[in-house]
Amino acid sequence: MKQPTKVVLVEYDLPPEAEVEPMARRIDRCLKLRGARWMRSYMTQDTRRAICEFEAPDAESVREAFRSAGQSFDRAWVANLFSREGSPSRG
Repeated sequence: MKQPTKVVLVEYDLPPEAEVEPMARRIDRCLKLRGARWMRSYMTQDTRRAICEFEAPDAESVREAFRSAGQSFDRAWVANLFSREGSPSRG
């Protein structure tokens, strides 16, 4: 039986612009091995920091993907989504 996915948010400092694409490709490969995938990112206007949203079995899967890809991060946590469109979605 397939494990349900959760919304996982990760906060981190972005690498220099020239390194963003290679870093994203490394993380994507590592995420795929762990049954996770990137959904969207929010970046500060100065492009120094980001919060990225992933679908994953758990937060540890995303942490492991970042570590394996050589990308540091500040925090990774499972989040519940609340929006105007309806009731909360809980993982």
